[in-house]
Amino acid sequence: MDRQIKPVSGNGEPLVDLAAPPKPKDSPVWYLVGLGLIVWQGWMTLTLFGPDHPWQRLCDDQPIVSGRHALHFYHGTLGAQSLRDRGRLSCYDPAFQAGYPKTPVFDSGSRPAELFLTVWHAFATGEERDGLHQQKRSVDREAPNGTAAYKIGLAICCCLVPVLLVLASRGFGLNWGLSCAAAAMGQLAWWSNPGRILLEAGDLDLAIGALAGLVSIAWLVRFDRAPDLISWLVLLFAGCLGWFAHPLFSMLLLPLSLIYYLSVGARHRLGWHLALSGTLIGALAGNCFWLIDWFSYWWIRIPLRPLDDFSWPQQPWPHIWSAGLWGEPADRALALTLLVAGALGVWILNETKQRAAARLLGLGAVAFLALTVGGLLWRPLSRLGCEQLVLPALWFATLPAMHALGMVIQLVERLAGNPARGAVVGCWLVVVAMVGGRHYISPWAERCIRTSPLQIGLSEDDQVVIEALRTQTSSEARILWEDQVEPRDVLRSSPLLPLLTGRAFVGGLDPEACIEHSYPSLVDQALAGRSIRLWTSGELEEFCRRYNIGWAICRSSAAIERFRGWEGTIRSVPLADGRQGRLFTLKPRSYFLKGKGRLLSADSRRITLADVVPEDGKVVLSLHYQAGIQASPSRVLVERETDPYDPIPLIRLCLSGSVARITLTWEEP
Repeated sequence: MDRQIKPVSGNGEPLVDLAAPPKPKDSPVWYLVGLGLIVWQGWMTLTLFGPDHPWQRLCDDQPIVSGRHALHFYHGTLGAQSLRDRGRLSCYDPAFQAGYPKTPVFDSGSRPAELFLTVWHAFATGEERDGLHQQKRSVDREAPNGTAAYKIGLAICCCLVPVLLVLASRGFGLNWGLSCAAAAMGQLAWWSNPGRILLEAGDLDLAIGALAGLVSIAWLVRFDRAPDLISWLVLLFAGCLGWFAHPLFSMLLLPLSLIYYLSVGARHRLGWHLALSGTLIGALAGNCFWLIDWFSYWWIRIPLRPLDDFSWPQQPWPHIWSAGLWGEPADRALALTLLVAGALGVWILNETKQRAAARLLGLGAVAFLALTVGGLLWRPLSRLGCEQLVLPALWFATLPAMHALGMVIQLVERLAGNPARGAVVGCWLVVVAMVGGRHYISPWAERCIRTSPLQIGLSEDDQVVIEALRTQTSSEARILWEDQVEPRDVLRSSPLLPLLTGRAFVGGLDPEACIEHSYPSLVDQALAGRSIRLWTSGELEEFCRRYNIGWAICRSSAAIERFRGWEGTIRSVPLADGRQGRLFTLKPRSYFLKGKGRLLSADSRRITLADVVPEDGKVVLSLHYQAGIQASPSRVLVERETDPYDPIPLIRLCLSGSVARITLTWEEP
């Protein structure tokens, strides 16, 4: 057995022993310090919304366009609406990729947005709710409705960082002083370059999932030492939050929890085991309303091909150390300090007969750091976003680092003879450290005042493109949008285009959308996975007919040259947005590939067709088929129309005669 069961006090907390860091009496001052950390986090969060009038920028309807925030907001809008209408977060979206299922498999980071917008809808006025329901925005609106709810939700989640860090520290057994120190170090990691990249990219789900996982791991230790109702409830809460925010991260923590369980479970009775398993079952049950879709639609992901993307830098360690992920020297110093102190804390835990806790946190920090390094070296792991696991690695190292700090404080007090002398010696050591590291501390002092704001609101270039789409295109055909693979934290507002223009697009959603429905996209001069230069005129004609492409926005010189020289192009105009790009108008086509009719409307709720006339009893639509699509009237049958190239078939309607109106809806099978 790794260690003895710790005696507990009347309130359920483990008593102090030689194997734990010192726990001086908790002073009310520490509550004020904790409150100050929350206030400071709130101030730093507020500076994300600009140096001038941040409250106004927080509460207005201008969207965040940094990184994937626009994508998360767009899918959050669809998911919140679907949750209200059908009780599910999944829906069928015809606005992108010729129709695709919006499921938790693609863009899992939209779940926080879905939560924000659902709560906002519950308290919004009737006029605001009606505005959120509209998928096609009127031309006089410059921003989609509900963006204030997304920004406020983002700010609240940022303010929860110190709260969850203190909660994890208390569960691990640290006193209030060390818990505040752990929260402060975790906040510094949050505002360092790794955390800033995560925030810019919009990966709020990973941050919340990592903090929830840290709370779960820490309170698992508490539940082992002093099992009580509070520990059980915290474990259940952290499990529900973690699985909701980021199920893959929660799955990564399961082996660590299992290792700890096998180490300590033998000394507990059956009730303890049943209670612990109940937290996992309860967390899964609380998220089953969307986890079912997460498992059911995993097939739509394009499988990774590790051998095709295999590459290894000639000098891996210089390549790792020079990566921009680590940030400036101050960021690197903070990361090294936390990792080294965390390693020392793990060693101390191991030597003081707390080997299970040492394995739990040590393996967690090492595993996430290893995945980060793997993402820097190997593209398949990079596509999964493994580089951003450096922030969870730093957070997992924070708890053992603070444990080591507590032991150092205890050692200083013993050498000094009494706590007063120890405090003097400790202050002297801190002053020496600050003087020696002033080159690293000075940048952090400036960062602790404010941070650089996120990009909020559509730029003038975006407005130019939106105006061109509104005036020079229509809803009768789709727009082919050329994407470019760029870092996750660059500005990207194209996912908002259907809300702002009322148009449908092929491309523009996410250039790295690893789902089969993204087959017809034009990404980095490659149309449907093949260089645009290699497409013949006949192939382009068939492609544009099949996907009803009426316009094309091209950015690369190769795409511009190919569409300019194609006889299917009627005219082209430059996009006056300061970047290379042209809007090409193509020959008119139709959503009806076989048969005739009119498309009246298409959104995530329903698709309405009018004056439908079949050809040989069939109508083929330029829309991707999805199991569960139903037609009204019921005498119209919905079938698959396969394609030799596109892995997703199109919709084929079978009907005996003309129908004045057909409504297509989607229900999960």
